[in-house]
Amino acid sequence: MRLPWLVVFCGSALLTCAELGWSAELVTAEEALASQAEVPMLAVDATSANPQGPVISVVDAEALAQPVKNPFNLEILMQAQRGAELNFASFKAFYGAFKIDITDRLLKEASKTVTGLRLSNLQIPLGFHKILLRVSDSKGRTAEKEIVFKVE
Repeated sequence: MRLPWLVVFCGSALLTCAELGWSAELVTAEEALASQAEVPMLAVDATSANPQGPVISVVDAEALAQPVKNPFNLEILMQAQRGAELNFASFKAFYGAFKIDITDRLLKEASKTVTGLRLSNLQIPLGFHKILLRVSDSKGRTAEKEIVFKVE
């Protein structure tokens, strides 16, 4: 059973998400807490699942090497290679160690651009976060990019 709210035990007090100041639509506080122990470090993994497949990159990836503060912006670039076209319908976004599918939430918050996606004024719970992005091209080749960052 999934509860519509989350209660966190903190010392001798029980705190709700609202009391903790968590108000995120992209990632829920419940998902963030479940995934916290599984994030090893800050990084943007540049490895594609198929080296001839699409390229996924993050604009200003160096900024994610430092903790970010809410609200923050994120721009994702996606480009097909070698005569293929990007199959944007194949785009998926997964959150955390449990790879929770957040594709619909991410696309709801994003503005689609000619080169990818732009997310503005993101509000995500404090802590470490890991998002796996996946997209394929018209030749069926798939690329993945893992983004790991900390929100303070």
